[in-house]
Amino acid sequence: MDLGPAGFVEGVWDLRGEERSYLGCVDVRGQRVLELGPATGHLTFHMERQGADVVGFDLAPGQPADIVPQVGHDLEAQRQLSIGYAERVRNSWWYCHSRLGSKAQAAYGDIYRLPPDLGRFDVAIIGSVLLHLSQPFAALREAASLTDKAVVVTEPVPRIPADERSAMLEFAPVDTAKTVIVWWQLMPGAVIRMLKILGFLEFSVHYHLKKHHHHHEMDKPPQESLYFTVVAERHAGWAPRLQRTDAERKTEAEVLRAWSSPDRSASRELEALRSSLSWRLTRPVRGAGAFLRRLGLRG
Repeated sequence: MDLGPAGFVEGVWDLRGEERSYLGCVDVRGQRVLELGPATGHLTFHMERQGADVVGFDLAPGQPADIVPQVGHDLEAQRQLSIGYAERVRNSWWYCHSRLGSKAQAAYGDIYRLPPDLGRFDVAIIGSVLLHLSQPFAALREAASLTDKAVVVTEPVPRIPADERSAMLEFAPVDTAKTVIVWWQLMPGAVIRMLKILGFLEFSVHYHLKKHHHHHEMDKPPQESLYFTVVAERHAGWAPRLQRTDAERKTEAEVLRAWSSPDRSASRELEALRSSLSWRLTRPVRGAGAFLRRLGLRG
């Protein structure tokens, strides 16, 4: 983060110059924005500079993150580690708030029970948060209940899905022996399906690459990872958009070419199945079934 006269602070993430794609090119100028999980505040202060009235909402002091209850871990120690980490992140937000002369507000509590006295918002921003929650739909429902125009959700994704409508979630996509704070791998179709249920009718999906230090290992070079951003609107045109530049359109087209592919894992599984002994042994049965279907004797 750039803190002006206070200098530059290196971090696990560097979103400088990449904010527009991360936010789905939503124009937040003049909008009241709820940002869930603002971390150290880079996007908070960026949106404020764009003319937004921003409220960041994060874990209450002393409240641990959702911990995957992996057998073999000292879960209480993990909770205490998460409380300490959240405190350092919270302090960083306020330090940057002071250094940048920000007027953004912060609130703390339970993401599954947002306090109604937060008021109403035009736009809710949920950036790389749902993967860390045991109940992602419950958090979306809370955000949607306070949001009038649009919800913007950004999440990491391993590839661009061949079927964007597929509402898939993978449980514990990262080895729980290594981390107990990653619950889900969400596909954009899952986010869209959830938000449709919550009354959002218009959607757009954007893909982009972001650099960060995996596992927070600052001694290793950052790596590029693929992300999607879903912009969900109550009705078409309710979320004002920034005009995308030719460079932005070209960059996304290159990402689409490089990261779009059919589900190769599924095809590998099918190939393995077809080469298995059980597949070969049941071939006569499958052939008889196909013959009966052609005769109309089997549904």
